[in-house]
Amino acid sequence: MLYQPTETKTSQEQMHAIFSQLKIQTCLLGGWAVYYLVNQNYQKTTGRTYIGSRDIDLGFHINLDWTKEQLKNSEFTTTIKVVESMGFRSVSFRLVKDFDMDTGKELTPDQSAKLPLYQIFQLYIDPIVDCIHPEIKNLLGFVPIDEPLLSRVFQEKMHKTQMLFGKNILIPEPHVMLAMKINSAPRRDKEHKLIKDIADIYALLWHSDTKLSQLKEQLFTITPKEKVRKAVEKFSDEDISKASATLGIDNQETSRVLKEIT
Repeated sequence: MLYQPTETKTSQEQMHAIFSQLKIQTCLLGGWAVYYLVNQNYQKTTGRTYIGSRDIDLGFHINLDWTKEQLKNSEFTTTIKVVESMGFRSVSFRLVKDFDMDTGKELTPDQSAKLPLYQIFQLYIDPIVDCIHPEIKNLLGFVPIDEPLLSRVFQEKMHKTQMLFGKNILIPEPHVMLAMKINSAPRRDKEHKLIKDIADIYALLWHSDTKLSQLKEQLFTITPKEKVRKAVEKFSDEDISKASATLGIDNQETSRVLKEIT
């Protein structure tokens, strides 16, 4: 099990709280975006709920022509202020808050300091932009994560809209989400994140609403086929075995589906 039920439940509760306070239409990325793209079909096929996530990734459009004032009043900056008002603290380019692993109860820094590490889980919010504005570090004191594929979500409308927690939320099209996962997997420095990426790639290929043949065709219009092949071929047998165990499926099935895009 990659995540404890308390972690995913608390993450969803915090996501709900964030969306409830935002007046803007938010773009959801990462593991939770995959979850909402595949869960319905995954449940029909396996009888189980798809893997949730712990971290929450949110996507934003940045216009390089914005003035510093426009950047200051942008959806990106506004969302960071809302998240900080909820008790999340900035750690480099991320925002984090501590919770009790057993109860999901929010912890203050003083409370966290009195507990053993295994009793705490840290929930991270990652605000991700499609490009880096030259004034953004001066304004915020950090440079956020950038994902150039986000420009396709915003400017080319490669997204779906889902009603989540009473709000219309943007989620990248399956092939865009797949390309993002293929981009991130080779850079993972934590095993559990790589295993989750492999599981998400499999799930997007096999359980999204887009047929596999069409998904491949769409994927290769935004990501070179050779790049996809190299990324997938770096997955070791052990990595695929762990992802398969997480998914509750046979190794050979995971490998077979992954090979469809190499």
